[in-house]
Amino acid sequence: MIRTVADLLSDILRDELPKLDSSPVKHAPTIGDMYEGLSSEILNSALPDGLGLRVVSGFARDGRGRLSGQLDCMVVRGEGEQLPYTDSYVWHVKDIVAVIEVKKRLHSAELRDAFAQLRSVSEIEHSYYQSGDEELDDPGHSLAPSARTFAEMTGRVAWDAEGPAALPYEEEALFHALALEQVSAIRVILGMHGFKSERAFRSSMVEYLEQNIGNVGFGPTNFPQLIISGSYSLAKANGRPFMAPLVDGWWPFYFSTPENPLRLLLEFIWTRLDEIYGFGRELWGEDLETEVGRTLLSFRAACVDGRKGWQVQAHQVDADTLDAIPVAEQWSPEFIGEEEYLLLVMLCQGKEVRCDDPVMLSWLESRGVEINDVRNRLLETRLVASSGKRLKLITKECGLAILPGGEYVAAENSTGRLNRWISRRIENLHKDASDEEMA
Repeated sequence: MIRTVADLLSDILRDELPKLDSSPVKHAPTIGDMYEGLSSEILNSALPDGLGLRVVSGFARDGRGRLSGQLDCMVVRGEGEQLPYTDSYVWHVKDIVAVIEVKKRLHSAELRDAFAQLRSVSEIEHSYYQSGDEELDDPGHSLAPSARTFAEMTGRVAWDAEGPAALPYEEEALFHALALEQVSAIRVILGMHGFKSERAFRSSMVEYLEQNIGNVGFGPTNFPQLIISGSYSLAKANGRPFMAPLVDGWWPFYFSTPENPLRLLLEFIWTRLDEIYGFGRELWGEDLETEVGRTLLSFRAACVDGRKGWQVQAHQVDADTLDAIPVAEQWSPEFIGEEEYLLLVMLCQGKEVRCDDPVMLSWLESRGVEINDVRNRLLETRLVASSGKRLKLITKECGLAILPGGEYVAAENSTGRLNRWISRRIENLHKDASDEEMA
């Protein structure tokens, strides 16, 4: 469904954008209003009906009178305050789903301007959520999604039935960042036109970051979730929806892609709405193709000489290397061994699996298998995380299957993705068998 809606919105943009580009009007504010109006139209078309969502322009505020700069588009719920004799609103940050800064063209100067504008929103949000004004443990702000993303990224649980786990500073900072990502508004820079190459776009972001290394406001939670410059995008791997496991302790945090930017925008917004309202399986369609991100920035929390903060790495590659990376790939479940399959069955049944269980160790030994090998393979599936000596299931709905050829597979199946993959695989097997008979 996301692909279908994204294609429809792309058609609207393709048809309407040339009309704006060819307008004889030279008045800059009016030109800005036209592009913001088109953006609002696209956003309104992308929002599910019946949720009371609106697209407005204006200002974000916290509960203590602090305001952001003026914002082009806000996807909001609840009630806001309309400013007298204007079409602008003031809206509380807790009721803002997404904020979009619109630019006719997004190059280096516009990127810096829009980044600073959206940073004013993140500063208000961070202050608000860290002030104690908001109860983050209420049903609407359960941090379970952040805990699940943390476990997928690190292979460790952030808390269990006994309470919060004792995490080192590096992992504690990561979990704190993921929690802020979950509750904060989705921040988007939407450039209708922009860089002529993906590599130039990447280089501009790296240059901007290098100029601000060490400055406040350039940690991972300050970056927009999505920056669109014409046909290219920079997106954040924060688990909603895109996730990247740690690599040697580094968080592959920002990636570039030439994927349809409106599809990415829908992915971010609909994932947030699904967390708030719960859409069910029908929203996501087949969902059997996944984006392949080209990593641009990696972050790592560190404490150096008593100073705590974030370290950053830039991953610059040449144009040929970028072009060699596919835009998307076919999704596939995890193919696992019989031992991993049986342990996952136990976890799905609510049974405890401990790596020091003498019965399990004896059973694995009888099969010539080492517990560390089984444990590592299970952690690599991102369906399981460790809590001390215990292994814990971290999925919403773990799907398991034995394929006709005898292979064991496992996957997150809360959207029915594994069921659809199996159905397609069986159809292909029948088709191949039919083709062989005809040959």
